[in-house]
This record gives sequence, structure tokens and C-alpha cells, in this order.
Amino acid sequence: MQSFNRAVDAIIAALRVVIVVQATGIFAIAIFAVVARYIFGGAVSWSEEVPRYLLIWISFLGAAICVDRKEHIAFDILYDHLGAAPRSVLAWIINLLILAFGFVMFWWGIVFVEDFGGDLMETIPYKNYWYYVAMPISGALLLLFAVKSIVDALLGRHESQIGHSVD
Repeated sequence: MQSFNRAVDAIIAALRVVIVVQATGIFAIAIFAVVARYIFGGAVSWSEEVPRYLLIWISFLGAAICVDRKEHIAFDILYDHLGAAPRSVLAWIINLLILAFGFVMFWWGIVFVEDFGGDLMETIPYKNYWYYVAMPISGALLLLFAVKSIVDALLGRHESQIGHSVD
């Protein structure tokens, strides 16, 4: 189990690096677009589209990280006022709902990529595959992190509680 947790931690660390690189890319493209427009007098056609796609990736990957860290939408007010047994039941319900949602994102994300990934992007000559795959990848990560949370709950680890992750 220790090696599984270390592998998940390594995945999260890599995801954080990817998100920081993507956010830096958005910032650099925005600066480049401003410089191109106001200093060189020309607009860059892809300066709106590429940051939008990077933001899609950031959103999907960030949402998966939030599930692992128990920072997803939860009922903290309700949770904090419940006893130990109802808390455990609520944590199980939330974990199972996240597992189901991750499966739906993964399955229908694959269908979405197959159906629409071959379309061309608006301003650059690439197909939509490279950013549409954010959905099934995020779904797979949600599945992984939900399974980790469920295993933690089965082992009686406190990290599985809603909104109260132990760092």
C-alpha cells in the first residue's frame, strides 16, 4: 500500500508541475499577444485559442488533484455537525459518487474524443485530439484518487474523511 500511495503522490507532483507550466504558458502567451499588438502592430490569431485550451487542461487536472486532497465540493457544515458513524456513511457516499462521476467522465470522454477529436481547431492547423483528451484523462485520475480514498477508508485511515485531509 505504501508504494501505491507513493505512486499517487508522484502523479500528483507531476500534475502540479504540468499545471504550473500550463499557467506559465497562458501568461507568456498573453504578454506575447500584448507586445505583438501594441509594439509590432499585429494581432496573433492563436493568442486567444491556445490559452483557452490550456485552461481546459488546468481545470480538469486541477479538479482531479482537488479530489485527492479532499478539497472538492463537500458538505463541511453538515459533516462537522455529524457524529462519527454518520460521517463515515457520508464519506462513503461522497467517495462512491466521485467514483461514479470519474467513470462517466472517463467513458464519455473517450466517446467524445472519438466523435469530435478529428475536427480542426479554429485558428491553428491541428486536430482537437490534444485537448479533448483532458476529459478522459481527468476521469481516469478521478477514478484513481477515488479508489485510493476508498482503500484508505477500508483501512481506517483518517485521510479518507471529507474536507479534512492530513498533509
